[in-house]
Amino acid sequence: MISSIPSQHANTVAPYAPLGRQPVGQESTDLKNSSFKALEQTSGSAANQNQRPPEGRADKQQVAAGSDQTKSNTEPVGQVSQSKQEQATKERQQIDELAKVDRDVRAHEQAHAAVAGEYAGITTYKFVRGPDGVSYAVGGEVSISTSAVPNNPEATIRKAQQIRQAANAPSDPSPQDRRVAAEASRMEIEARAQLAVKDAEAVQQQAAAAEQKTKAQKADAAAESERESRADSVARREAEQQQADLTRRSAERTDILVKAGKTNININRKLVEIGVEKGSSGLGIFFNSKA
Repeated sequence: MISSIPSQHANTVAPYAPLGRQPVGQESTDLKNSSFKALEQTSGSAANQNQRPPEGRADKQQVAAGSDQTKSNTEPVGQVSQSKQEQATKERQQIDELAKVDRDVRAHEQAHAAVAGEYAGITTYKFVRGPDGVSYAVGGEVSISTSAVPNNPEATIRKAQQIRQAANAPSDPSPQDRRVAAEASRMEIEARAQLAVKDAEAVQQQAAAAEQKTKAQKADAAAESERESRADSVARREAEQQQADLTRRSAERTDILVKAGKTNININRKLVEIGVEKGSSGLGIFFNSKA
């Protein structure tokens, strides 16, 4: 459908002059004073202008005029189809690239979350809408707890190792992944240092306990030795006392025997003197006779 016609064809399709009108310059005085202006005269006569063209000629002229205008405003049909195909190809390539990025991003973040296990938090994605209206993930991140386990270096070391493995789980770790892995390594080093200090303190405590035990054993041995020494001293004193008692008793018995012998002698002498017993030549004979 033609919406406008070029100006060079205006005379061809313009209305013809009504009958009774005069050409310009030949109209009457009344016509000159009329508010209706006369049509401009062309080089041909009005009869020639209003003559019907041969069959189909006017239509051909109008189609030709429309074709010229279409050429001036639009591209040929072949070029339009080619342009649309190129645009569709570009959109298809863009969609394929976005789909590949989406798969890579999701696989990347899932690798992090799978290895991180209990230390992994929420996975978030950054989306871009493609030419087909579908949202594709072009970035993502998994929050991971990187804090040390309080008062437990052994658990902190295990956690740091798992976090480092999670950060390096994807085949293409990002700079942020490498920073997290480095942070986990640093946390493991600090935990190992704390563990070394803890072990050293434990060794010192064990050494102090052993030393204390040794001192206690020595003190017990010294006390036992002292008790044994005192017991020996008491035993010696008792033995000495017993020996002294025996010696004293022996001396007393000897003294008693001597005194008894003297007493017997004196009695015998008295008996002899008073004539109760006959005299004897000696003490030995006296004893023998009495026996």
